[in-house]
Amino acid sequence: MESALIAPHYDVAFKKIFGPQTIDILADFLQSTLDLPLGEYQDIRVVDPHLLRRHKNDKLGIVDLRITTKSGNSVAVELQVAAHPAIWQRMEYYNSKLLIEQMDAGDDFDQINRAISILIYYPILIKDSKEFHNKFVRYDTRTNISFPYSSEIHVLEVQKAKNADDSPLANWLRFFAAKTEEEFTMIAQTRPAIADAYGVVQILSGDAEARRLAEYEEMSRRDNAARMKGAYKEGLQEGLQEGLQEGRQEEKLEVARNLLRDNISVDVVARATGLSLDEVKQLAADRS
Repeated sequence: MESALIAPHYDVAFKKIFGPQTIDILADFLQSTLDLPLGEYQDIRVVDPHLLRRHKNDKLGIVDLRITTKSGNSVAVELQVAAHPAIWQRMEYYNSKLLIEQMDAGDDFDQINRAISILIYYPILIKDSKEFHNKFVRYDTRTNISFPYSSEIHVLEVQKAKNADDSPLANWLRFFAAKTEEEFTMIAQTRPAIADAYGVVQILSGDAEARRLAEYEEMSRRDNAARMKGAYKEGLQEGLQEGLQEGRQEEKLEVARNLLRDNISVDVVARATGLSLDEVKQLAADRS
């Protein structure tokens, strides 16, 4: 990695910054992004990021971060460093899973709360908008009346926030864009929670295992990009889009395999990659 500091977008850093032990930091980020009542951020919980399969043929979904708020609203946060050709479809699919998973057999429909997805996206995604934060909800196109209890998807574009006016959310996105100690120090002065997040980055950057995890993730990301580029150049169009959609999951699997080859424990590998413990144990068994 070029910088002496671990960038916040690496999985090992992202999950520490917004983890169960740093709920106050996570609450500040969510409050900067969403328009929920203040009480909703007082009892948030980080939960299993796996979106459960209802049927054996269901597509597996794993988000980077999944949260429930005080009243049961379901929130998923996805961070995407490289451009993804099917990102809109992916976000729509994950958001619908957040709704479906709130219902069990026999439940009444009034058990459903809001399903909220947040996408932190590094490339420019919405070329027709200069805003770094776009919120998408269901509404009547004639009257502009919003659909009650609607799901919503927030798109946060990191590049567009660099020159935006100061706001809590703009500063959070500048934090995600920071690379050098000088950039981190400047942005940490804007908000106590961002200063605390920078503290997490500093601690992780001095941890040899955390740096190794980040380096493996970077190598895996580059290898995956090279494979996709090679497939495109060779004209292997069939199945390419599906391969890109599965790329993030394959990255995590590849990182896990590399860590297991270095005799890293399955517990540590699961925490570092976001895979379930059973998935990591299966990878370990496959190596035997």
